[in-house]
Amino acid sequence: MGGAEQGVAFGAILQELAPRFLFQDFLRHLRLPMPPALGGPPYALLQKLTYAVVVFVMLPLMVLTGLTMSPAVTAAFPFLLDLFGGSQSARTIHFFLFAGLVLFLVVHVVMVALTGFKRHMRAMTFGG
Repeated sequence: MGGAEQGVAFGAILQELAPRFLFQDFLRHLRLPMPPALGGPPYALLQKLTYAVVVFVMLPLMVLTGLTMSPAVTAAFPFLLDLFGGSQSARTIHFFLFAGLVLFLVVHVVMVALTGFKRHMRAMTFGG
């Protein structure tokens, strides 16, 4: 992909992340009754953003803060204590990340239940 094409693609992504689009997508997810899911992807903007935050921010931070709580690891890599402001700060961050992941899981289960539990379980188990 050339420079101009990358610029256009990046501009489209930024436009998709505009606060008004995020807010509209958020409101669409709160509407009840929930319309049934139409198979799989394409994912909505809120879903893409949530997955990106979980995979690229929360999970790596969870691993790093977990390692920072280990005395053996911090003895070998003392910069981890400085990075998170000490063991107690790492523990606090780790706890809030854990709570965020639990919330992510609960929201997933609720969304599956609201949009057709049987169909989703069948698709996850047998495909299609």
